[in-house]
Amino acid sequence: MKITYLLMPMGLAGLALLALPGASAQDIVSTNELACSKGGAEACFYAGADYAQGANGLARNMPKAAALFTKACSLGIPDGCFYTAGMYRNGADGIAADPARGIELYETACTMGHEDACSAAFAILRTPDKGEQDMPRLLTAFEKGCANQSMKACQWGAEIFYDGRDGKDPGHIDPLRGAPLAEQACDVTGEPYFCVIGEIMYAKPDSPAFDAEKALKMTGINCDAGVKESCANLGGIYHNIGDYQGAFTQYEKACELGNETGCSAARDLKAWLDEWAEWNAKQAAREAEMSSMLNAGDYNGAVATAVSVYKSSDWAAKAVNAASAAGRMGDVDDYDLKVLEYWFDGHGPGGVVKAEMRRRGIAISGEYDSWAADMQTISSANQRFNAARASTSSYRPIESGPSLGSKPMLSAADAAAQTRERYRHAHCTMNGNPNWSVCQ
Repeated sequence: MKITYLLMPMGLAGLALLALPGASAQDIVSTNELACSKGGAEACFYAGADYAQGANGLARNMPKAAALFTKACSLGIPDGCFYTAGMYRNGADGIAADPARGIELYETACTMGHEDACSAAFAILRTPDKGEQDMPRLLTAFEKGCANQSMKACQWGAEIFYDGRDGKDPGHIDPLRGAPLAEQACDVTGEPYFCVIGEIMYAKPDSPAFDAEKALKMTGINCDAGVKESCANLGGIYHNIGDYQGAFTQYEKACELGNETGCSAARDLKAWLDEWAEWNAKQAAREAEMSSMLNAGDYNGAVATAVSVYKSSDWAAKAVNAASAAGRMGDVDDYDLKVLEYWFDGHGPGGVVKAEMRRRGIAISGEYDSWAADMQTISSANQRFNAARASTSSYRPIESGPSLGSKPMLSAADAAAQTRERYRHAHCTMNGNPNWSVCQ
């Protein structure tokens, strides 16, 4: 089988030929061949092309062409490897067929990023017909070829490592090796299939290829491209790291794209966000009201409001500390002291409360017959006093905001604590994500 070479010199002036007067074609030496002898990689290839085609005044000489192509190959010209591979694979004038050497040269060219060489290696090394199948060798070549921008190597390698090309090449599933190939194929070609399998291999918490930053990147690419499942998964990631507004945005987008899980999650999260906003507004109003009373010196009113209106030990502690600092604990009503004794332990504001109770002779639970003493000391507050000790007491402190409830179990939303922290770190360190409520 004869091979026709179509590649012509690029970026070089016309070939000059050197010969003595009366010399035959066999004696002519091209300037490319001279440049090759001095280490010029491209010159070796172009000289080989001249000999292979019998062009530019040179006699056709396939063994010499092969030698020059091989040298070009060794100097980093993948076309040199590729064309020599064809000569040895099939044989040529003056060159005996050597299929094994041909495979090696196709493999070498593929590792250098030569697309056609990767195609040839794929056709030979994955086919068992001639006893030449060698999938580990092919996959190693694909990894190297992908690193050198061969998209065929990236795509075929990613497919094999992901699911054995849908079972056509079983026994080689390896997300750790496949994820970088899928990512490269996604980045360069933008083909949704490779972007999605890259997301799957990087984002699943139990994947050996799990990488929070790359998962966020790939999931974001897919969501931006309109992949509804990716938007739902991105919402799940944000949900887990505590970026609830970001989660709602992604769930809502997933819902708009037709993802029912996203719709359900968006509804639940919206209800919670609205409830939380109402809670925060109420807390801001309480802050203003409490500050007004304390600034006016109404310490009794501040403590009573914290106990009976806010039902909050946090606000009660602030009011007690302010009254204590001002030397005004004597202003606080007896029944409020009894409630606070129930709420606090003996330290901090609890110690202040008990000290004031002892000063007044009010019974402290556990120290003596508190019920008898309480009835004598604060008979007018009997109802409040009993309520303060009931398990269903309305005076039990309420500190937390609305409960978030359960989180949707999406592919990336069931991450363990360590995984969640890795997602949070990636989210907070990637450009464009300065969400301080999550990151501080």
